[in-house]
Amino acid sequence: MAEIAIDNDAAPAPRFLVVDRRVPEAIRQLLDEADGCLNMSFAVGGSACVRRAIRKAFEVEGVDEEDFGASLTALGQKHQAVAPTLFQVMGVLGGGDDPLPGDALKALIATFKGVLYEIYVLGEERLESLAYLSELLQDLDSPPKLPKARGTPTKPRS
Repeated sequence: MAEIAIDNDAAPAPRFLVVDRRVPEAIRQLLDEADGCLNMSFAVGGSACVRRAIRKAFEVEGVDEEDFGASLTALGQKHQAVAPTLFQVMGVLGGGDDPLPGDALKALIATFKGVLYEIYVLGEERLESLAYLSELLQDLDSPPKLPKARGTPTKPRS
């Protein structure tokens, strides 16, 4: 069986790793600092910066609790379109105060960027798409009759 070689240095970075301008500035700045520390192998600074960025996201999203895990759970409940696994990874790597090893720090930063991408980029794009489609449907002369949703009670036959 042939092995598949993945050349991470030659592959383009996934789109979510570039923090979009729609992510609040305070969070972006802290993530930039975390990336810089990661690139310089400053585990203490990188770990602190990404954890501060996560806490800032809790604050911005209005889910800032005393307990890190409770805040993370609240964020996951608020944004249910985001894969729960991402929040689990953040819970395992993001809690605590000890510096993370380089590979764990890289994983936490990438995971958090993925969550931010889901919340601030894809979420906004979904809303824009739905608003556009809603306007198109409202402008129709005779709107289409949509089928009833499954599980919707029907009228009994006489």
